Amino acid sequence: MPNNLIDPPDDEIWGETIYGEEIMVGETGIRETIDGEYIKSDERERYADDSTTPVDTEEPRNE
Repeated sequence: MPNNLIDPPDDEIWGETIYGEEIMVGETGIRETIDGEYIKSDERERYADDSTTPVDTEEPRNE
């Protein structure tokens, strides 16, 4: 780079995920949740487990 210019920072933080992980500028694979929070691709399974409710789909048996 010429002497009068400086390199931009490579480690600028853009924001945080729902679990407190830092999101860097230019990072890919970030998704927005229904609540307007952000998650990384490796947090999707954890988010699905945390934000869903198990449902019993078996019909009751009359014994």
